[in-house]
Amino acid sequence: MMNVLWLKALSCGGDTFSFLNAEQPDIITGFKMLKLNLLWHPSLSADMGDEIFGLFTEILNGKIPLDILIVEGSVPLGPKNSGKYFIWNDKPFKDWLENLAKVCKYLIALGTCASFGGIPAAGSNPTEATGLQFLRNQKGGFLGAKYTSKSGLPVINIPGCPAHPDWLMETLGMITFGKLSLKDLDEYQRPKEFYNHLSHHGCPRNEYYEFKASALEFGQQGCLFEHLGCKGTVCFSDCNIRLWLGRTGSCVRGGFPCIACTSPDFPDGSVPFFETKKIADIPVTLPKDVPKAWYIGISTLAKAATPERVKKNAISFKRID
Repeated sequence: MMNVLWLKALSCGGDTFSFLNAEQPDIITGFKMLKLNLLWHPSLSADMGDEIFGLFTEILNGKIPLDILIVEGSVPLGPKNSGKYFIWNDKPFKDWLENLAKVCKYLIALGTCASFGGIPAAGSNPTEATGLQFLRNQKGGFLGAKYTSKSGLPVINIPGCPAHPDWLMETLGMITFGKLSLKDLDEYQRPKEFYNHLSHHGCPRNEYYEFKASALEFGQQGCLFEHLGCKGTVCFSDCNIRLWLGRTGSCVRGGFPCIACTSPDFPDGSVPFFETKKIADIPVTLPKDVPKAWYIGISTLAKAATPERVKKNAISFKRID
């Protein structure tokens, strides 16, 4: 039996809500299968007040082993690195987290906020928020670039706004069965199993993308990349392969452009969200799965070869299944 503790910092709670939608298996079945014991979750557990901090004291004293620490939300360091924007019981949340990070065997940053700072760290970052081991794409964050948990691994980042429930459940499975090592993580410490694909892969609009047959407004059937801000060609996640909500949905299947929410620079690096930034009519966010020169050269040829059916359907309001 492995003990799991779940903490929430600056967070909307979206990753918790997403995880509650786990289906294959659901969270109760999954925890039983993996023999995981949830010590405490701020929304799902009944314990409060002195009961919680008594638990934390026993963990820090070594009386209760902490196998997996999950943190949802970014860590507020302000004002002036004091952490006093978020006081938890008698001291800043960051102090509790720092001490618990020293005794846990594995540390998971769940969601883009915990992984890279995310929305609380956007703009002027008034709360001095940061991810656990990254601030956007710069390694360091709250715990520092050299941090490792007792397993010898750095923080395991599972970004997403929110993260797919499978990404966490399967990561917990890899940890439980001893199948997660440093070589299984990418440069941003994300499990390659989920972040080795572009969101673009598996997109139902790919026929339109290949012919550069683009939607001109939302609700149309064509590709959302050229005009409407879709960043699926630069966002690493398996959203359109794995699918969401009963294995049926994804952002683009709902007619919404990918906003690259698993990326280290989200959200600032994703603006504008609903229009494609261009230089000389060439999108700035060129696809990462093809050479840029090839893309620019082939686009003109692809448009010239577009079948009339595809041209017509691209700007139609047909429902996409």
